[in-house]
Amino acid sequence: MPRDKTGAGVAGRFSVELSPDMLANIHGRLSCLDRIAFASVFRKSRDAFKPEAPWLVLPGDTLESATVLSLADRCVPAERSPSPAMRGHGLIGSSRGWLVTADERGRMSLANPVTGEQRALPAITTIPCIEEWTGPSLFIFDLKPFVRGPPYARGEPYPHEKYMLRFDQMRNDLYRKVVLSDGGHGAAMLITGWLFGVAAFTTMEDATWRLAPSRDGVEDAIHHDGRFYSVTYSGAVEVWEHDAYGGVFTSATVTPGPANAGWTHPGLCRRYLVAAPGGRFMVVLKTDRYNRSRRTSSFKVHVLDGAQWKETDDIGDTALFVGANESLCMSTMVHPELKAGCVYFTEDHLGQASLWKDAPSYGDDGQRGLGVFCLKDGTMEKVEGQGWHRSWPPPAWFTPSIP
Repeated sequence: MPRDKTGAGVAGRFSVELSPDMLANIHGRLSCLDRIAFASVFRKSRDAFKPEAPWLVLPGDTLESATVLSLADRCVPAERSPSPAMRGHGLIGSSRGWLVTADERGRMSLANPVTGEQRALPAITTIPCIEEWTGPSLFIFDLKPFVRGPPYARGEPYPHEKYMLRFDQMRNDLYRKVVLSDGGHGAAMLITGWLFGVAAFTTMEDATWRLAPSRDGVEDAIHHDGRFYSVTYSGAVEVWEHDAYGGVFTSATVTPGPANAGWTHPGLCRRYLVAAPGGRFMVVLKTDRYNRSRRTSSFKVHVLDGAQWKETDDIGDTALFVGANESLCMSTMVHPELKAGCVYFTEDHLGQASLWKDAPSYGDDGQRGLGVFCLKDGTMEKVEGQGWHRSWPPPAWFTPSIP
């Protein structure tokens, strides 16, 4: 079907005019793939359609395939060969209908699974302190710009002046998450590896990565209300401003972290920043515990109430989504298929996930780092409708959208 046709134009060919309410009623009765196709045709009425709940992108039977699970329909709508920008790549971000991927040579790309569109992000070597050494397939770093904040400021051993990574280690050890400002056409924020916590930015006009250190190190970030926000290792929330003339991004503290939060080691705890309905900030703290070869995760939520952080196990009629995606807060009144008061999570540390690549492809090894955590009673459940899957690449949440 032509993607550029409006609802009125399509209806006009059949001498029928459908109101936005009627179109919304039809849209709500369709299956997940049909809803996407319907919205792409009736583009001018998209605001009347119920937004999609996040889908789950899972690895398929082979590196050349991928499975997409719709939480709304509790079914798997598609299993197909992904685009070259997804084939066997690690997922390092999901924002506004786009997946951000990294291949075995450390090259980053954007892929839109709905439209099939893809494009390359700037090479990491556009950062002056990173160079490619093609002989043994290595990237060499000048570490000085990367070690200004935690964990090195907290007594961790200071690394050597130079740091080397193989091409295939980039997506595991240096790339943590990429957040986009809009539909893949504006700015992008890269959060570097779990030991560094330094941000880098690129814009469509610039086409290079520019480091933008944070005093306390960056753990997670979102794009909200036209600006990038991040949460630091100390739990503080920062806002980032872009100097259009100099091309640099600088941060300012919006609010300090909770008084009792303290600094946490990134290998054991993770913070995620979420914008709740109405614009209030939430910080989700994920704690991992290891018992032999098993790992369990638990979550706590702090809500910014005025100028004070309050820990809560009651997030009302909402559900939180954290992981490689831009962290989300979804209304369970709009999406009754979701579980209220729960955190839906996926593994987002590729270095940890890569340890499972050579493990058995199915069974418990394929289920790690993915689940639904109930804040009220601390119980963990599997994602409903999820079957067995390979453990590599790690799964990710993805919210489809039509450009």
